[in-house]
Amino acid sequence: MRLILFLFTVVDGSCLHGNRTGTITVVDHDKIERSNLARQVLHTDARVGMNKADSIAEAVSLCVCASTNETTSYTRVNRLNPYVQVNVVREAFCPANALALAEAHDVILDCTDRVMTRYLVSDAGVLARKPIVSGAAQGYEGQLVVLHRDLGDGQRGPCYRCLFPQSPRPEHTQSCDDGGVLGCVTGIVGTWQALETVKVLTGLGERIPSMLFLTPLSLPAVRSVRVRARQARTCRVCGDSDVRGKLTSLEEEDYASFCGLDALDAQDDSVPSVDADALQRNDVHVVDVRSAQEYGITALRGSMHMALETIQRDTSRARLAVREAAQGRDVLVVCRRGNDSRTAVRLLAMPECKNVRGGLRRYAAMHPEFPMY
Repeated sequence: MRLILFLFTVVDGSCLHGNRTGTITVVDHDKIERSNLARQVLHTDARVGMNKADSIAEAVSLCVCASTNETTSYTRVNRLNPYVQVNVVREAFCPANALALAEAHDVILDCTDRVMTRYLVSDAGVLARKPIVSGAAQGYEGQLVVLHRDLGDGQRGPCYRCLFPQSPRPEHTQSCDDGGVLGCVTGIVGTWQALETVKVLTGLGERIPSMLFLTPLSLPAVRSVRVRARQARTCRVCGDSDVRGKLTSLEEEDYASFCGLDALDAQDDSVPSVDADALQRNDVHVVDVRSAQEYGITALRGSMHMALETIQRDTSRARLAVREAAQGRDVLVVCRRGNDSRTAVRLLAMPECKNVRGGLRRYAAMHPEFPMY
């Protein structure tokens, strides 16, 4: 059996313990950051700066067997599993390589944290007729769903577009880097993915399309919800051949436009912004729009906390509070990476408000003494 694992954010490594899995391919172009270490079990502090896929392969297998350009195969495993080969692809998963990667494997594990990539992974799996075990985690919550599953009698379960025919707007979504995630949650979701992958490969268990939700701060902490069936008459990807606008080529699909990213980029030009070093100025008022939990972990001295959701809930009141606290000074709005703060500046619509590019992550890169999670 061949598994393909897409990792643009690090998840629990338990899904690599396939009892009889022959080949695992890990696709990731990103490098390990110290903030990644709290939500996974395979990377180490010594590997910070290393390619994530290489690190996973090294944790599972030790000896490099072959290397050609962007792909490396690790064999003769002597760490976790001596019977598996781990292939590494050190490049971004994109429309140009997605279909070939999907066709070469039996199951796809989607461990990404960006909406656009999730649509692409699902589309590639459908065109290659391969099931996708999709896991997601953010904050204190997680979810799992198996897409395009073989239900028997020639029937397939829904794809990602069947469940979410319209992409959420980018200002309403966050990646793990932007919103943070509790490490235990990624561990549970990763283990769920491993279990569902075993079920898909062996045919065990029921095949009723459903989504599993993890909400540990409320009861019940785990819920299973039945999802809609494959949308044969309307889905552009897994629907019938006569569906209008049927997708036949990944490279011809404009994923950025579909997910509203091009519109967001256009809006970025209209948002007044400053570099992160402006946070050192004494003549500015800093407003931090992260959640209360994140603000409690680390914050700039003297900054004002006002979560983005507070601004969204009552913008007029938030604008008045910021203006009164600023007392005529310029206002710098900051978040973890510069995304939520950009949204906040647009909402506040105050001429004295400016977004901090790159957020606290960029500030911490310039000032290593500033603690960052």
